Amino acid sequence: MPCFPKIFRLRQIFDAPRVDDVPGEVHAQLARLQLDKRVQPGQRVAITAGSRGIVNIPVIIRAIVEHLKGLGARPLVVPAMGSHGGGTAEGQRRVIESYGITEEFIGCPIRAGMETVVVCQTAEGFPVHFDR
Repeated sequence: MPCFPKIFRLRQIFDAPRVDDVPGEVHAQLARLQLDKRVQPGQRVAITAGSRGIVNIPVIIRAIVEHLKGLGARPLVVPAMGSHGGGTAEGQRRVIESYGITEEFIGCPIRAGMETVVVCQTAEGFPVHFDR
């Protein structure tokens, strides 16, 4: 008969900081990145929206959209997930919309598609694909 180690009851407490003004904190963190030095007026900037259960993700994405628009950019949101939503563009759009990430709420287009083009390569030589 196998010998199993003793089992101990364990309780883990995670640090759970609160942010009272989510949009304000997003704007503050984005300001620290000095995007105004990299983002050009009229430039299209993609914002990824994942499916990993981020609290307040619609509010966060809307604040990012507002920040980028304030720099004169033309933001758009793209779903960033693997097989969630059945691995289809329509399914992925439904997933992020179920989180409250809608064009009406965030204030910019959502572009979901599975047809991609290679836009560049990483320094390591990996191709970078983006929605056509």
